[in-house]
Amino acid sequence: MKQNNQQIKIPFSPQFAAIVGTNEALFLQQLHYRLQISKNIKGGHRWVYNTYEEWTHEFPCWTIHLVKRLVKKLEKDQLLITSAYNKMPMDRTKWYRIDYEKLSQTCGEFVPFEQTETVDTVEQKRLSEENIMLPAITKELKQTTKNKRYSEKDLAIISSVIEYLNQKASKRFKHNANTTMDLLHERIEEGYTLNDFKLVIDTKAAQWLHHPQFRHYLQPSTLFKAEKFENYLNEAPAEISRSTVLKAYVTPTLDFEKGENAYELRTC
Repeated sequence: MKQNNQQIKIPFSPQFAAIVGTNEALFLQQLHYRLQISKNIKGGHRWVYNTYEEWTHEFPCWTIHLVKRLVKKLEKDQLLITSAYNKMPMDRTKWYRIDYEKLSQTCGEFVPFEQTETVDTVEQKRLSEENIMLPAITKELKQTTKNKRYSEKDLAIISSVIEYLNQKASKRFKHNANTTMDLLHERIEEGYTLNDFKLVIDTKAAQWLHHPQFRHYLQPSTLFKAEKFENYLNEAPAEISRSTVLKAYVTPTLDFEKGENAYELRTC
């Protein structure tokens, strides 16, 4: 969690704590503050995403086990709504928002804080234009790249490319390996898109996957290298065209008893 967020003092309400519990009140008040400044919009609501460990950075006196218990209890009490809007399947980071309607019913006349997480259509559009909401990035990936200043959009592309390569080539490459990330980031900076990466993977997998001498070249250091990537990308149309011609050609069945003029070679 960013250091400046840790230093902000959130007012504690003993009356609120008496209703929902001390730790519950602390968690909800911190979440409420985070929702006020969040730009992560989904379904017309503001959301905050955090790993359990990241919550302990905001509450240093809490353990991960305590945070898990607390979240589970608030979910059971229907005061906390959680989801997972993460693009990457391996990412289990939870997204959080408060059910303000249920909270109002629980607290009765006492109002600990006003609802602020609902976003109207105009505001949602403005926030979307200012800050395109991207999925949460795994803690492991954040730690690997903390000094590299990659954008979350680039990290999402990198993860998607490696996941696609692993599926196509039956490999287990890591998306957070420094060399791999550097290679892919360089190509992204040159203007190449996710579809470009997938096209190169498709092309070379078709050529190499079932070839014993070449299958080991289906790796990031070969596919995404600066001097090779553009050439591989430009092979794709030729491969598609060649494949189309080969499929269109039909070998004729010859019957020599009919004579040499009985056949006409055709392609369709």
